Amino acid sequence: MTRHEAPGPAAAPRRRAPRKAWLRPALLLVGGLLLTALLVLADQYLAAVAVVLFSLFMAYWTSPLRAGPHTPLASALERRGDDMAIVLWAPGNPLSARLQAAIRGPREDLIWVNVYQDPAAQQFLAGHGGDEAIPLVIVGDEVSPAASVVQLLDMQAAGAERAKGRGQA
Repeated sequence: MTRHEAPGPAAAPRRRAPRKAWLRPALLLVGGLLLTALLVLADQYLAAVAVVLFSLFMAYWTSPLRAGPHTPLASALERRGDDMAIVLWAPGNPLSARLQAAIRGPREDLIWVNVYQDPAAQQFLAGHGGDEAIPLVIVGDEVSPAASVVQLLDMQAAGAERAKGRGQA
């Protein structure tokens, strides 16, 4: 394909992260660089290196550059049920970061959908409150916007009870 050809249907449009998602990483980086400069002026080179490395890491970790786990929404919705939690998340979103930090490692009962990588997820999210609803948790027919770890675990427990109740009936 030459540079003047239009992309094919496989090139789905990706949503760019909103500008406000870049504010926290930029502040972390600038603050870290200022502190590093002060440490260099005070001849504290080892501390300056540690601060600049930590600042770079935190700027990356809180930025939309961090891809993280992703399953397309269509695939996730095929597995939707009371025994499965689907989380629509966004890199750089503090609530998403908290949820991912609390729920570590791959789990069979949890599917992560990155809204910046999936146009269908963006549309679904728009119908449930937009960016203010991130992370959006889906368990069975229940949908919880801006869910916390406790809400996610409560929804999973309630979904497991519903699934168990249907299995006994």
